[in-house]
Amino acid sequence: MERAALAHQVLDVCLGLKDSKKLWIDTWNHALELASYLGSEADRRGYPLLLTTKSEEEWFHSLIEGPLEAFEHVPPQQAAALEETDAFVFTLGPSHPIPWNRVPAGRHKAATIWFLEDNSFVKEWMAIAMRRRVRMLGLEATLATPARAQALSLEPEAWSEAMLEGCMADYREVADRGLALAPLLGGTEEVHVTSPHGTDLRFRLDRRRVIVNDGLATEEKAAHGQVVFLPAGDLEVTAEEESAEGVVVYDQPIHSAGGAIERLTLSLSEGRIVKAEANIGLEVFERQVREGEGDMDRFAFFGFGLNPRLRHGFTQDDKVLGGLTIGFGRNRDKGGMNRANRDWWASMTQATVTVGGRIVMEAGNLPV
Repeated sequence: MERAALAHQVLDVCLGLKDSKKLWIDTWNHALELASYLGSEADRRGYPLLLTTKSEEEWFHSLIEGPLEAFEHVPPQQAAALEETDAFVFTLGPSHPIPWNRVPAGRHKAATIWFLEDNSFVKEWMAIAMRRRVRMLGLEATLATPARAQALSLEPEAWSEAMLEGCMADYREVADRGLALAPLLGGTEEVHVTSPHGTDLRFRLDRRRVIVNDGLATEEKAAHGQVVFLPAGDLEVTAEEESAEGVVVYDQPIHSAGGAIERLTLSLSEGRIVKAEANIGLEVFERQVREGEGDMDRFAFFGFGLNPRLRHGFTQDDKVLGGLTIGFGRNRDKGGMNRANRDWWASMTQATVTVGGRIVMEAGNLPV
């Protein structure tokens, strides 16, 4: 992929920068070359630029035994820089999976990577960012590293190519598709999901907030502290958690650090998983649920993929156009009622979805 095309997508389309807006790019050292190129393109457009980088090795060492103050509060230098920033771009990392077993348990919550964490650093950061209406964009594509690919049993070059390709979707078209679909999911109708692979699930909507992740960092999102990630392209909504009844069959392989899962089948009653089967990796799924806290076995949300440039088989299955995602566990961050410390989701293909008897998606095709 041409870096110039990616720079245009990030700076001009997704951030919509103009009029000499001040840009801050923060990067892990493994993505410095890409960040530097984005910076040079910002310079060429006349945007005042701050480029900062952090070392993976030093960051991890500090997380293990450095002063917690550096992780719990926004340093005055960073706060001052954020006060003078209109748009903040950050790369996702580090390049290696974080060995959390080596991090003292009391320090896990202090780590800020996504700027979505529930810790004091993020709260202080967001207070400034929302007041200043800073547009925030995270490049999730930079997670596609050889070390992380090995941990997920993925081919690194293919994964990286797929992630970058997904960044190049027409996000205005993605936004239009999401905005057309969202009103159909804001009521109290029954949803029925079927697929040729065996899925037959019913649940009820509950006037919950519909979330469209369209890759566009608008001023409205900035005012609410909403971070945009690339690649993007999905719609999510929680539903009445205890209403889910039936069977869910994930026909696509599921890649995780714990191992691969193939053809996972879940039976639900009153919103709870009562039976789980899989051709491969059932113990991986059961361990992930067991190691979570609270309502990890409870139906949480569903969503539609909206990105036509992504494809199944990597780590963005929830965003692939035509895919349908069913999730469990934590959903309070999406407007739900479950009490859990994490969520778990996977996607299926060729699903047909009806809402109140109206076909919304047929055999994986979204007509809206």
